[in-house]
Amino acid sequence: MNSELAAPASAGTRIQSVARASQLLLWVAQQPHGATAKEIAIAQRLALPTTYHLVNTLVDQGLLAKDGQRRYILGHSAAILAHAYLGARSVSETLLGAVRELAERTRETSYLADWGAHEIRVLASIEGSKMVRVAEVASAPYEGAHARASGKVLLAWAPSELRERYLAGHPLTAVTPNTITDRDELERELRRIRRRGYAYDLEEFSLGVACVGAPLLQDGRLVAALGVSVPAERFRKDRRELTRVLLDVVAGGGWAR
Repeated sequence: MNSELAAPASAGTRIQSVARASQLLLWVAQQPHGATAKEIAIAQRLALPTTYHLVNTLVDQGLLAKDGQRRYILGHSAAILAHAYLGARSVSETLLGAVRELAERTRETSYLADWGAHEIRVLASIEGSKMVRVAEVASAPYEGAHARASGKVLLAWAPSELRERYLAGHPLTAVTPNTITDRDELERELRRIRRRGYAYDLEEFSLGVACVGAPLLQDGRLVAALGVSVPAERFRKDRRELTRVLLDVVAGGGWAR
């Protein structure tokens, strides 16, 4: 059997070299100053000759390039992928499945948000089936990230440069009397969120509405925030169970917390 084929047919064929190249590319994308071939080999636990084969192929395709210090950085083709993803409104079935499962299990309005081009956007939402429920989360421009469970999740797991840029352009406005408006208090809240793995919005964005959100992480990298919005009175009664179900959906989908 070809050693490149690394999965049973029932799961769909996987090409090991493609997986290695993808992981390598994603890792380099997280390095603000790029990386040498040796640094890549150590980080990815690859033999140095294998690393050179992979990076040379990625350079040929424009996905990687060398800077003035001969360190590998993202190439021009990576920008095409990023631009296409950030501009798209379609959502993968894997992500949609998480929203559907959360909505079905809680019967509450569930939604998915992520980072667009330095902004936050709602990718998808499903209205709850309970008689009294929060209206569907609009896909209009996203505002008040500091006051929303999903926004706080995205801020908590964002690279520091992205978080600083976002907060510099979005004042901590008091949306309700419960909104955090002090920068130091917000930073403490974001640290708490990272430690426990989820965020609450306790009528901070809209009076009468409370939310809980959690990150969808892949190999430690933030993909999106999954959340559920509930009438505040019911949330106070069901908060523990709603949090448990949310985290169960996250774990069940193979997303790390």
